[in-house]
Amino acid sequence: MIKNTVISILTLSLASPAMADSLTFPTVWNEINGSSPAQEASRLMTESISESRNRASHHWLPKLYLDARAYQSNDPGDNFFGLLEQRSLQQSDFNPSSINYPGVNTFERGAIGAVLPLYEGGMKTAQTDMLTHSATAQQLSTSQVQIEQYSQVGLSFGSIGIIASQQSRFAELKGEIEKLLKTYKLGNKANPVGYSGLLGIQSLGNRLSGLMNQYEAQRKAYYAALREMGVKESDWMPEIKDTRSFVEKYFLNRPVQVDINLSYKLKAMRESVIAGEEAVKMEKARFLPQVGAFAETYTFNGSRQDANGYNAGLYLKWNLFDPADYGAMGEAKLKAASAKKYSEALEQQERAERAALTENIKTLFDNIKLLDDSYQLLMEQSKMTGTLFQSGAINALQIVEVMNRRADLIQQQCEAELGLLKAATQAITRQNFDLSEHLAQK
Repeated sequence: MIKNTVISILTLSLASPAMADSLTFPTVWNEINGSSPAQEASRLMTESISESRNRASHHWLPKLYLDARAYQSNDPGDNFFGLLEQRSLQQSDFNPSSINYPGVNTFERGAIGAVLPLYEGGMKTAQTDMLTHSATAQQLSTSQVQIEQYSQVGLSFGSIGIIASQQSRFAELKGEIEKLLKTYKLGNKANPVGYSGLLGIQSLGNRLSGLMNQYEAQRKAYYAALREMGVKESDWMPEIKDTRSFVEKYFLNRPVQVDINLSYKLKAMRESVIAGEEAVKMEKARFLPQVGAFAETYTFNGSRQDANGYNAGLYLKWNLFDPADYGAMGEAKLKAASAKKYSEALEQQERAERAALTENIKTLFDNIKLLDDSYQLLMEQSKMTGTLFQSGAINALQIVEVMNRRADLIQQQCEAELGLLKAATQAITRQNFDLSEHLAQK
């Protein structure tokens, strides 16, 4: 039964990857990056804010308008002033009866005018500056979204490679156990030592089966994550030389430093803080006067004649008190101060997390090297114990002990490499990471 289980697991775990195509990380990333809804949504938001900024930046242009109307009226006022606008008022028009009962008359009026704001209290200028910083913040947020997705893709892609590599080591160990079971002759219950050895071999086989099933489930989960992110290919394997070189090439191409530039997220936050300060200026402008110039020329047509006219001048508007504006500037100042303190808090947190990740990455690099050296030593020991077992110098429990230590070491290697990959992919989201610099490497 143990034999059949081993063969089926090896077949399911290793046959498909062996026949699968290999994909490089840049290939997978470019496929996801080119069709990312999250990135596209963020880019569209950036374009939206940029359009708002461009619209606000035209505040200094004059407002032009055209006003045309044709109407009938028996209203005394409309008719009397209609005569004035025709410049055709006559002495007989002052007859009270004519004024009170003018009858129904038709009028047409067309006008073109312009309004030029000269001073608006700095409202529109502050709005333009606010939207400029908001657009920059959103653009930086788009870069952060891209970095975070790059991190997720790297974690899934690399984890598949790490797990597949460790699965092959488990499969190799499984093969040795299977070979040992075929040649083991002392499994009779009448021989307590031999039977105990058989139980140890079977127990180790079951343990490896459980570990391989666990890793296979994780590998499938990472494949599913990449499919959801946009990878269309199926039956493929990641092309990874080893974990450390993969991390160094795509995530840690330069020495990891704690005092590097802030992440795009923090830079976006800083731009948002500046935008909040501009919003305070906008609220302040509500309490300042507005000055502008205006001009209009018109043509008026009635039953007597056509006439032209114009008016031009300056205007002053000043809201001396408006309950809706009361306390608005104080509220804006508090919001800006809150955003600034929140940005400072996040910056402190980011620096602390980056420092912790830096130390963790350095430690894991060293530990993985030690684990690799230990694995080579343990493999050499396995060969020696195998020879000793064949010669009868040691019993089955002793060789099972060595195999158990190999299984432990393989598991530790997998956990250390996954931990390194996770720490490295988290670290890039907390720094100003240049994707083009890393993907351009040969």
